[in-house]
Parts: sequence; structure tokens; C-alpha cells
Amino acid sequence: MTALPAASEEELFEPAESLLELICSPEGYSFDCHDVAVVVAHPDDETIAIGGQLARMRGVRIVHVTDGAPADMKDADANGFARREDYASARRREVEAAVAIAGVRPEACHLIGIPDQASAYRLGEIASRLAEFFEFHKIGTVFTHAFEGGHPDHDSTAFAVRAAGHLMERRNLAPPAIFEFPLYRMKRGQSVFQDFIPNGEPEYMIALDHETAELKQRMLAAHGTQQRVLGSFKTKTERFRPISPCDFRKLPSEVLYAHYDWGLQPSDWPDLIDKASRELELPQWL
Repeated sequence: MTALPAASEEELFEPAESLLELICSPEGYSFDCHDVAVVVAHPDDETIAIGGQLARMRGVRIVHVTDGAPADMKDADANGFARREDYASARRREVEAAVAIAGVRPEACHLIGIPDQASAYRLGEIASRLAEFFEFHKIGTVFTHAFEGGHPDHDSTAFAVRAAGHLMERRNLAPPAIFEFPLYRMKRGQSVFQDFIPNGEPEYMIALDHETAELKQRMLAAHGTQQRVLGSFKTKTERFRPISPCDFRKLPSEVLYAHYDWGLQPSDWPDLIDKASRELELPQWL
């Protein structure tokens, strides 16, 4: 497995962050990740974003903010489920089967359990629960979503992870280091996948070897209810970068979910961020 900079595939990049050095280490090298959490919005996001690394990350914990089942029942109906709860249970079984392929045990998967597409309305609760989780499990590093205007649950998770770090600082606890990954967003009117909005931070691309790419493909296949959407994602590269401060009230210039009925209108987002920031007594910039 080789690690290449996203901007250029000509030279190997020397990452300064020790965990990224380990992730970018030679093929087959595994490492202790008992203090690492992957915090994602939906069951399957962990497979898309970091599935190629999970087999190497011994002891990693995975947190799912939502249960993957929207309240409007459209996705449940499309997959043949009469009840939202049954669809959520199916998605839970799928993610446990997927990560098991990488050697991750079911008890390593932790569920906050917000209904899919509802997390933007419960930002304060999610941030508080994540802060408790990070403190209890002594989490030192988190991988999570980039703030990219792709899906409201992704952006909500990105906000909540950073907010949890600030809550920990107020308790005189060391917040975790945070790395982010891209999933999907809009660029020039088109959907793009696993491509960061440039922000000046170094970007790291890991090229998966044939064996690892095949393992990731098997993990993706385990998410049976999601096959109609998972085909758009790359299985041969994964991208990460350190977070940088951003004003979460200001959505990216193009917002993909403005074109879909995903439970939130972009015009409502700034007020929800302001409300959560007041509730949690957060600074403007996260």
C-alpha cells in the first residue's frame, strides 16, 4: 500500500502527523488504535471513507451518529421494509457484517441512534454525547466527515465532532486530534465523489493495493440495501487531511442537498448552527 499526495502522484509525501505516518506505512503494517474513533453519519460511511485501513487499525472504535433510516420511510419502502425500525436494524446488521470482513468486532461499533436526516436538529445532543464518549474511551484521534455541503448528516457530524472537542477543553481535558475525509459534494453543478474542497491544508491520498481494494469491495457489497448508491465511490484510493478552523454557519458555495429532499433546506442550516452554538457556548470558529 503506497501513500501519495492528493495534488501530485509523482513523489511520496512525508506527513508530519504520527498517525498519518502509520496509515501511510508499508503494506501489511498494523498499529494500535485503541484511542482512535471513526465518527460517521451513516452505516456504510466508514466503509467508503476508511474501509481500506480498518483491518490495520487494531482496537479502533466506530461511532454511527444516525441509524441510517429516515423517518419519511421512502428508503425503507424502496428496500421492502414496512417499519422504519426494521430498516434501521437491517442497516445495523449490514455494517457489522461489513466491518467484520476487516476484523472489526460488532462491539467496536457504537450507535448514537438519531434517525437518518434528523441530526441537524439535534446538534447539541450529539456533540455532548460524543464528548462523553471521547472522554470515557480516552479517544486521542478522530477521523470524520469534511464540511462539504454534500449531505446534512455529514455536515452535522463534522460540526458535532469539533464541538465535542471544545466541550472537552472546557472540562480541562485534551481534545482529540481530528482528521477529515471527503465523501461527496457538488462542484460546478455536478456531483463529485471523494474530492476535498481545497482549504490550504495538505491532503493525503492512500492508493490501495489490489488485495486491499478487493477487501474493500467485499465490505461495500455487504451493505446490500445501499448498492444502488455505492457504485459511485472509488475503491482504490482514500483521502484524508487535518482539519482547519471554519465558520460552520457558512455553507459551501454549492450545496448538493439543496437539490434533494434530505430533511433540511440549506437556508435553515445557519440558524441551527447558531442555536447549537448558543446551547453549547461555543466560539464562532470551529
